[in-house]
Amino acid sequence: MLKVICIIFLTVLSFGVSLYLSFTNITVDEAIYGTREVVLFIIPFTMLIVNSNIFILPKLIKKQGSYSRYKNGFEAIFLSLSIILFIFHCAILLITTGTEMNLLLLVPISVGLVLITTANTLPRFLLEINEDSSQISKSTNQVWNIVIRPFSLPIFIGGTLMLFCVFLPGNLMLVSFFSILLLTLLVSIFRSYRAYQTQIYK
Repeated sequence: MLKVICIIFLTVLSFGVSLYLSFTNITVDEAIYGTREVVLFIIPFTMLIVNSNIFILPKLIKKQGSYSRYKNGFEAIFLSLSIILFIFHCAILLITTGTEMNLLLLVPISVGLVLITTANTLPRFLLEINEDSSQISKSTNQVWNIVIRPFSLPIFIGGTLMLFCVFLPGNLMLVSFFSILLLTLLVSIFRSYRAYQTQIYK
């Protein structure tokens, strides 16, 4: 419930900031950034559309009896998206109103948050192994359940390290970010493969 409250708060806050700026004498260079109304409200409306799925999904999935299993995971994903969109919204408003800001700083922050959320969410999506299912379906679900946790841990660590890249200067930030990203993916794939091989040869 707390995640849903935070999501609603960020959505309302983004609209509030845009409404406040729309009633001030703020000027936007429309030749570069587009119309003033689009700049102010494109991301808040995007957040509204995306986050409305929190209330739509239960009606679509609850009939299958599985939404309760994935509820926290879905909410974590939507909260992560809301935070990223809100950060981008504030950055765009600052830039379009004449405040200088390095948008590259948002890259490691956004990707880091996505990776951390993914790492915390994926282990919750364990698949049921139904004896009545086909052998291929059971094997696929079993492989997923085996590799998902070894895959998630390096992603969490890599995502956390990416957040610290924003404190590095210029080119060093980008080099560090891409190095961490590549290393994170390689380690995650390697750990998943080892977990699968270990389980197969038991």
